[in-house]
Amino acid sequence: MLPEMAILPGQLAFFFVLAIVPTITLITYGAALLNVSTDIIFNFLKNAFSEEIATMLLASTSPELNLNTLFIIIVGYFTASNGPASIILTSNTIYGEEQSSFINRRVKSLIMTLILVILFVFMLLVPVFGDKIIALLRYVEIKESITNQVVTIIKVFQGPINWLIIYFFIKILYTIAPTREVKSKSVGYGAIFTSIGWIIATGLYSFYINHIAHYTTLYGGFANIVILMLWFYLLALVFTIGMALNCRNEEEKLEKTGTIKKVN
Repeated sequence: MLPEMAILPGQLAFFFVLAIVPTITLITYGAALLNVSTDIIFNFLKNAFSEEIATMLLASTSPELNLNTLFIIIVGYFTASNGPASIILTSNTIYGEEQSSFINRRVKSLIMTLILVILFVFMLLVPVFGDKIIALLRYVEIKESITNQVVTIIKVFQGPINWLIIYFFIKILYTIAPTREVKSKSVGYGAIFTSIGWIIATGLYSFYINHIAHYTTLYGGFANIVILMLWFYLLALVFTIGMALNCRNEEEKLEKTGTIKKVN
């Protein structure tokens, strides 16, 4: 019921979206290094969101690593790191810890931002857009052997392995967020709750993308932005609740051992 807990989900969702542009910029640059056509990236974004959004996102990227590209990446991730910085502040508040210095908090928030970006890219590429990636590979007529290998990898990661990877990343975030040392096993309770919540939210988003979304409908592109924001907000809300559950679970364990007296 803390005010920070009510504000944090909206902040996280907003800064998650801000991380999209620098992430796509990095992917575009990586594709250029590997001599992969940007048409593949465009078609992927068009199928995932809409042609208008794909055009808008790719217009701000460059396949060349120049000063403009570096500026977009640095500023984009630095701004997006305000979300993890809020996680650090909130976790210290609910754990009753003093806030660390601005520099320490900012460095940690940048590390957490990279972890979140890797996690979200994985969640989008495999569980949500896995079937679309397979269809795209077959559409551009890539070698059958390569396509079959990609299909096998995607199918493997769309099951329990995907859930374990999500759980692992979430435990890392919960462990490093507070200023004081937190044992990994003490955040398992919230990590399980958050993993299950993220799997359900991602499944609903995946169902919408693959079965309901129609990109030729009037305002379809804007509707997809709203749905994307809603998905990010649900993920942020579940993450925030899981963080609070970890703290409450720790307090209950300490109360049972007589270390502290629980305050309701």
